[in-house]
Amino acid sequence: MTSTDAAPDTRTEAALPPEDADGEKAEFVAFFTEGMAKGNREDFLDHFLPRVLPDARQRQPLARSGRGTAGFRRLFTAVFAAVPDLRGTVHRWAPTDDGVLIEFTLAGTLGRRRVGIDLIDRFVLRDGRIASVDTYFDPTPLALPVLTHPARALRLLPRFFPSGSERAGLRDPEQHDDAPRVDALDALATGRVLLGIAALAAPRRFARIVGVATAPELTYLTRIFGARAVALGLGYLTAAPAERRRWRPLLLAVDASDTLTGVTHLLRRDVPGRAAISMTALTGTYAAVDAMKLTARR
Repeated sequence: MTSTDAAPDTRTEAALPPEDADGEKAEFVAFFTEGMAKGNREDFLDHFLPRVLPDARQRQPLARSGRGTAGFRRLFTAVFAAVPDLRGTVHRWAPTDDGVLIEFTLAGTLGRRRVGIDLIDRFVLRDGRIASVDTYFDPTPLALPVLTHPARALRLLPRFFPSGSERAGLRDPEQHDDAPRVDALDALATGRVLLGIAALAAPRRFARIVGVATAPELTYLTRIFGARAVALGLGYLTAAPAERRRWRPLLLAVDASDTLTGVTHLLRRDVPGRAAISMTALTGTYAAVDAMKLTARR
């Protein structure tokens, strides 16, 4: 993501396709270009949803995969909640065997800051409609704008959980294996993200809530804790099912270590009791749930 004072983009906008490009694919790119210029959620969804097939799959970084029109609506409703004036500019595209590749830039206002990010969408089309779309972009530059606007960042959380309409669709056995579900570990990961954002955004207030006297050194360590919590939570929430199997023992190890540390300080009585009790209870709960889930899955 880049701010508006970055070097100007020298690419041509909406570059012409190859002369032998399929007419249906060229028409879809024109349709896509028109929709990305809408600049508000309602017009954007009204434009795109009729072209989304009922079984269409959507995959994006920093989100759980979507399915059908409900998944498409969930992903983009959350984005527009954070960046209400989001617009896209197409730079170039190319046909593929089963669809198109489109390179474009999204830009809008996050809080009071103008931001932009470059993306590539790979669409699989079926009779001119969206059968699947895979979005590619580097999420690393998103960290600073999101962390400096935590209230806006919270509006992105629905991207990690299927909507009620999507969960209803899971009753279809053909979708059962591939569709996302919400369980206790999803809830814990969301809690990590929220706790981390709170520690990053208001470290002194966070320290007072848990019963610790504030100091510059503590503010520094609290923000380190917050960054770790956000990384662990987002890492789990955005991981594919196979990757989540590797995350679960790691999360258990971290929470067990934190709980053991808290118990040690409780026995030594060398930190404020309120802080030791509250944080040990929190990490202990996380460790217990981690252990139960890991044992049940094995």
